[in-house]
Amino acid sequence: MSAPDDKWNLGAGISWRRIGNINFNTGNTSLTAPSIFGSSSFTQPAGIGGKTGAIARTYDNGFVNPGPRTPATGRTTDYSYQTQDQLQGNNLLMTATGGRRVIIDQAAASSPSGWRESDNWEISPYLSLSHLIDMGNGWSAGPSLNFSYTSIGGRQGGLNTLNVNESRNIFDVRAIDSFDSTGLILPNPPYTGSPGAIAPLLPVEPAERNFIDDLRTTDTALFRDSINESLEVNLFGLSIGASAVYQTESRFFAGIGTGLVLNIADWDANRSDQLVQTTNGGAPLQIGSASFHNSGADVLFGYYLQGSVGYQISDSWSIEANTRYDWNESLRESVGESDFDLNLTGLTLGVGANYSF
Repeated sequence: MSAPDDKWNLGAGISWRRIGNINFNTGNTSLTAPSIFGSSSFTQPAGIGGKTGAIARTYDNGFVNPGPRTPATGRTTDYSYQTQDQLQGNNLLMTATGGRRVIIDQAAASSPSGWRESDNWEISPYLSLSHLIDMGNGWSAGPSLNFSYTSIGGRQGGLNTLNVNESRNIFDVRAIDSFDSTGLILPNPPYTGSPGAIAPLLPVEPAERNFIDDLRTTDTALFRDSINESLEVNLFGLSIGASAVYQTESRFFAGIGTGLVLNIADWDANRSDQLVQTTNGGAPLQIGSASFHNSGADVLFGYYLQGSVGYQISDSWSIEANTRYDWNESLRESVGESDFDLNLTGLTLGVGANYSF
């Protein structure tokens, strides 16, 4: 490197940078699952009326109606029943079908998700400029300037933060009314009384009412979100520092440098949410979506330490290999309900050529 006492070195080359560790914290989706089955409901069998009150009640196997003596006694002779099985101890049982009960249940679980992409070797072209002054004894030193470009990116799909299970059970309802017949000797069935009949007086109100549910159908609906996220970064690095080079009479030389780094991270982040519904095991159907986008250009600082070795081809040209380590601020931003961290600290290996003038 026996060149003048004062010279400029212009270099260019290609490097491989191991940077770009991405950590995404995927927040819960803002989408909500609808209730597609409506609300719970109950319809009692028609004709039996309320449990209390002097009203006409019609059953599948008989009836009980108020009679002339009902206002004074609360009892009636206007009743009917069909079979001996309806006489149970001190009770006359009347049954009615045709009721309906719908029970809707919805269970939801949500929790944030996330993903990580490890740092990879990224191709990074660079330009360098240094002004070296001969310091004697084979040493030269001076200021240096370096510019590099690196493209970093990552994406992840199918992230899940919401699971909802909604079910609808439909029951056929049968009502059983028990009329107290304590102390009564009821006629043998089948029996049909009348308002003016001479017969045991039966209470006009049931003493007890029970509903028996028989499951008819069950429907289920499952809701699940699916989230896709991506990050693309164009990283422009400007390094300002100083370098020192040592070369003896041979053509081989070695150098060391350090300085500050100004990184400009031009980034673009996207998040898209889809809500998918599956009913009774059928085909999935997308029923909702949301998209988010954020971008910017952040200025991030750091510093570096670099070492190099090379070979002087001629007075003007040389080739070199270099290794460098950067300690840089991380890029921390957000998109939609997510936030992310991009680690820009890492190792660089490069090769290039220098022109001295």
